[in-house]
Amino acid sequence: MNQSECLNQINQIRKRMIEIGLHKGLNSTETISISKQLDQLLFNYQLLMLGKR
Repeated sequence: MNQSECLNQINQIRKRMIEIGLHKGLNSTETISISKQLDQLLFNYQLLMLGKR
């Protein structure tokens, strides 16, 4: 996955998490699950950026 693809995925998951959080609450199982997915994507993005230095 390249930088652009990673950022696009991060933005899509972030928007989805916000929508679900607004409708189901921040403590819902679905919101927390998507938050974990976003955390993993952000971690992968950081690793990608470190590799480009």
